[in-house]
Amino acid sequence: ILFSKENIVSILMQRRSVNSDVVHLDGEEGPSNVRSRRYMQHRRRQRRKRGSGGFDFLERMGIDANAQVVLAGIVLLCLTAAVVLKMRLSGGSKGDGRDINRIGSNKERKEGKHNHYGRGEQYRIPEAMREFGDRSSRYAELREEYDALLPPDPQRSRQAVQSLIKRTYKQIDPSSMSYDIYNCPSTPPPGYPMQWKVTEVLNNWNPDDVTPHTDIYQGLCVFDFEVDFEKALNYREAELPFIVRNDPEVLRATERWNYPGYMKKLMDDDKHRTEYSKNNHFMYFVPPKATVGRKHHMNTPKGWKPPHKEFRMTYEEWLSHADTTDDNLGPDKPHWYHRLIGCGSMGKDCDHFSSEYLFDELTFLQPVEDKLYVIEPEEQKGIHCRFGMKGVIAENHFDATRNAIVLLGGERRYLLSHPNQCENLALYPKDHPSARHSAIDWSNPDLETFPQFDRATVNEVVMQAGDVLYLPTYWFHHIISLEINYQCNARSGVGEERYRLIEECGF
Repeated sequence: ILFSKENIVSILMQRRSVNSDVVHLDGEEGPSNVRSRRYMQHRRRQRRKRGSGGFDFLERMGIDANAQVVLAGIVLLCLTAAVVLKMRLSGGSKGDGRDINRIGSNKERKEGKHNHYGRGEQYRIPEAMREFGDRSSRYAELREEYDALLPPDPQRSRQAVQSLIKRTYKQIDPSSMSYDIYNCPSTPPPGYPMQWKVTEVLNNWNPDDVTPHTDIYQGLCVFDFEVDFEKALNYREAELPFIVRNDPEVLRATERWNYPGYMKKLMDDDKHRTEYSKNNHFMYFVPPKATVGRKHHMNTPKGWKPPHKEFRMTYEEWLSHADTTDDNLGPDKPHWYHRLIGCGSMGKDCDHFSSEYLFDELTFLQPVEDKLYVIEPEEQKGIHCRFGMKGVIAENHFDATRNAIVLLGGERRYLLSHPNQCENLALYPKDHPSARHSAIDWSNPDLETFPQFDRATVNEVVMQAGDVLYLPTYWFHHIISLEINYQCNARSGVGEERYRLIEECGF
């Protein structure tokens, strides 16, 4: 016996007090909790004054001191075993209940809505990660319902996604290219991907025009996941962009997101960041007063104003704005951009209103080894989704990480440029609120102010439901939503191959 009776009493009393204290969901103590805590402190002080008085009833029963210590040790072991068993049954291991404010919802849990099942009772999400994901009963019940409606069937999923495709896009003058985008060589050909003058591409199809133009300047290879997997790996290794189609995991998620009623139930009444612009142009910016994550001083131009406003609204609220039937909706009318994020391991700097179910929904973007789209799992920066209203334009910019972009519904047009085009794109400098974004209005470029833009080159691709775009570090992209669409992406590490080009450009 290693403990004195007094020490065991103290341990038991401490354990009892810890189990008795209650903390608010947000980590702050309310008045009732303060009173409870003070009361328990008072109780502990009284016990210490009495010493071993907690065992007086055993002495009155004729049990000697040594037997009391043995009995106390047995009780302590039983309590410890009970706590461990409770943690095991309730999923209390790492990743199953990390943040009660975050997992399963972007609001505090309500009785009967986000309670946990015991591990043996709750439906297990297929391919769920242990570290990240939604472990709420609400989400488990939703997935159990729809997984029963949509059991794994690659052929059915492919047909369901194919039914979402409204048109076929054709290359302009494919004979001028040295490769067939639908039958690309095993290794990237010289000059891949083919590029054209930006003015030629924009004159063919202005970004403000969301009427489908089926003839496009596409230079990216399109790989079939089942047939061209090794080719895709080779192009990824070369840090070059490409499109992947017919990935079974992507098709299944796309089918589920387009199944009637699913998105409404998935999104529930959680409020997410929604951007509003008085026209169709959206440009990322860092508020001038924000300093988190900035490695340099911000020099805000005089008279600068944020290019758009931000609100919190539910998916259905956003959809009521975005799903318009207004035939006269033009680029000068208000537009809305809905966003959500699964934070994963991003920590305190991440959006507090997290949608951790994205790690369960989009298993192909999970930060694990052997995923085509996530090269450095430990460097993944969460899963981000942007739901675009028809006509929304995300201004041209580069990201300083690798990016895997999946379209789960609708259509998006991407205009892509090699990092060597940086000097031709007139980027805002790194101390500007919208650093690394082009200052040029691509819908109406001013060549007198920006004559270098006439030398810029691009290629384009229209992403459709089920497509995945691999976009290497520093590649420029200008995005146009051709209809309501659901796009998600995950970043994973930095490819340094073309850093010199960006550094010479001032970044």
